[in-house]
Formats: sequence, structure tokens, C-alpha cells
Amino acid sequence: MKRFLSIGMALALVSSFAGCSTASQSKQSQVKSNEKVSIIITNGKGEIASQFTQATKDFMAANPNITIEPYSVAVGDSVNIFDKLTASGKVVTLAMVEPNAIIDKYKDVGIDLSGEKWNSDTSYGIKNAEGKVVGFPFAVEGFGLVYNQKVLDKAVGGTFDPFTINTRNKLKDLFDKIKASGVKYPVAYQTEDWSVANHFSSQWLDQSDDPSKLIQQAKDGKFDFANNTTWNGYYDTMDLLASKDYNKYGDRPLGKYYDDAHLSVGKGESAILFNGDWAYDSLKAVAGDKFGLIPVPVDNDENNPMNNKLVVGPTQAFIVNKSATKAQQDAAKKFLDWLVYDQKGQDFIVNKSQIISAFKNNANKVTNPLGAAISDAIAKNKTMPFTTNYVSASDYQTILGPDVQKYIDKKESRKDLAKAFTEYYKSKK
Repeated sequence: MKRFLSIGMALALVSSFAGCSTASQSKQSQVKSNEKVSIIITNGKGEIASQFTQATKDFMAANPNITIEPYSVAVGDSVNIFDKLTASGKVVTLAMVEPNAIIDKYKDVGIDLSGEKWNSDTSYGIKNAEGKVVGFPFAVEGFGLVYNQKVLDKAVGGTFDPFTINTRNKLKDLFDKIKASGVKYPVAYQTEDWSVANHFSSQWLDQSDDPSKLIQQAKDGKFDFANNTTWNGYYDTMDLLASKDYNKYGDRPLGKYYDDAHLSVGKGESAILFNGDWAYDSLKAVAGDKFGLIPVPVDNDENNPMNNKLVVGPTQAFIVNKSATKAQQDAAKKFLDWLVYDQKGQDFIVNKSQIISAFKNNANKVTNPLGAAISDAIAKNKTMPFTTNYVSASDYQTILGPDVQKYIDKKESRKDLAKAFTEYYKSKK
């Protein structure tokens, strides 16, 4: 009997200690969850700096134990704010950078985010070479031939449908109709290095379902730029866009025409420019007209998928810095969840910033007509990968950009341009 009492007492003691332990763990967990933590978050889209700052304030109001110090890059600044802060000795917990940089320049910075819940609500997560999701897709954008709907409706004598222009010849015919309607120069073709290089000149990569394979072929010296039909096709289209017959700047194709091009198309003095949905901020400042996007035709085969799709994908993504503390990383993850699942987070991205959400659970729709055109193309499966994400934007801009500009200015031949691309990729092997 004593033996059983002893066992019973022992069990009671164990139970008591277990209870104390559980209570202690619960208390520790509570303390940990209430632990104050401060993090730095960088915003790579300077045009939404004020909205971003307000979003961090809204998040902190709902999460008083987390303090966010937001930094936004200046519009047009080519040096990422993450680099500047890191160089000054600060630890950035959550950094917004370009997707290509996540898998290249910053490949050793981010932690594995594959286990995060939000992966089930998007197909745009940025994966590294091992197939792990290391980037949170913040902004989905696209580019093509931006057009003024009012001008084109008049030119075609009805409601213009951008997907009817699915060959280069049809694009030329459209230019002729625009001229016939009274617009002397249908195109305002801006030739900044970033535009003609890492945007326009990366489109050749969409001829493959896996652009990274073409990149590797080029690095191995096995991709024949000079004789590749698609690569050449895009420059045939560029010739049309930059020609003296149709381009407002045809006589002097190189120059700082960004602002003037937007003014021209916004006012309806020209009808078309090559750019992305981010151009709407400049256009809306001019007029309240409706604008849209035409896929850039690469040849005269109307059944070629590349002639019928807009280039769309994530252009900015967040990485969580492995150099931050575990508490800081957890706080950053909480902020990412807030962007996806909290109504204020969803509102910040779409309604306040007019950014297309990468997440299907966000029911908000952008009112920006260029963004709406991209959202519509996504819904209709009329998109192909954002090719700039497969190249080094800075390299394309500074190394290949000058060659493309010389080609536009007829100071360099197509053969010379192909050689420049070939040599560039060989140097990256």
C-alpha cells in the first residue's frame, strides 16, 4: 500500500513540476511574444515613399512591440538604399531589391522563405538556384507599347483593341493610320539606356520557356545572336519605332526624352511610347485620358505567342537578412504577412500605391489604366516572364546600353551589336 502511495505521490510531484514547467514556458513564451524589437526596412520604389512610410505606421499601430525604421531610395538613384545602409554599419532586416539581385548580387543575404504561408497565394515567389523561395514578390509590373486610347480610337475609327496588333506589319499599318488621322509623329521613342537595354533588349529571352538556359548558352558562347531570328526581330521592331517616318525624335534619336515623350503621348500629340505601367504617374499629370499597352511584336507571325503577350512579372521583392537577429527576422516575417493578409496591408499595395498585388487573395484592383491592362492580361493568360529579372539590369544599362544607343543612332551595325552581346556574355562565364 505504501508502495502505491509513494508512486502516487511521485506522480503528483511530477505532475506538479510539469505544471510549473508548462506555466513557466507559457510565461516565457508570452514574454518573448511581447518582446520589443526594432527593424530597418528599405523600400526600393521611391515613387511610393510616402505611402510606404504610412504603411509602416499602420503596421506599428497594430503591432506596438515592433518598431520599424523605414528608408526609401530616391527616385532615379541607381544605388540601392540597402547597400548604403549596410556600408554605414546598419543591419537592414528587410530589404526591397530587384528579383535578379536576389539570386545574384544578394544570393548570400536572404533566408529561406519556402515555409511561409503566403507562398500558397502566389506563383511569383523568387527562387534561388536550389529552388528555395528566398524573395517575397512585392510589386508585379509589365511593359510594352503604351498608347493613348483616345488617339488610337480616332485612328482606327472605333474602339482600339491592343491585341489586334500582333505582327510588325500590323504595327506599321497602325502608325500609318495614326498619321492619316492628323498625328504627324505616332511614336515618341525615348532612348534612355535603361529603356533600350535592360527592358527592350532583354525580350529575346522569352523565346524560351526557361530564359536561364539561354543565358547559360550565351555564357558558354553557344548562342548565335547574329543569326537568332527572335533577337534580330526585336531590333527590326526597334528600327520601326525609332525611324524618322514615325518617331518624334527620329532626326536626333538620342537624348533625354523621358519627360517630353510622356507629355507628347499624354497630350495626344503622339500616340505611343515604349514603357511600363509605372509610366502612368507621368501620363496622368498631363491628362485624364485612358491609356493601355500593346505587346511588342517581334515578327509577322500572328500566331507567335510573343506577339500576343505582355511582358509581366515581379519587379521588386523583399529579402529577409540572415544577419538580423531571430527576433528581427520574425518581426520582418510578420510585416510580410501583414502585407498579404491584413486589409490595411492589402489596401496599401493596391489602392494607396496602385501596385498590382502578386497575391491572388488580394481582391483590390488598381484603377491605374496601365495596371488594369496588365491585370486583365494576367487574368486572360496573355503574359510572359518579365525578362529584366533574368539579366543584370546595371550591366545591361551601363555595358550594353551604349551599344544599343549607337545602333539606334546608326553609329553601330546590327553585326556590331550582336558582337557586343556575345562578348558581354562570354565575359560572364
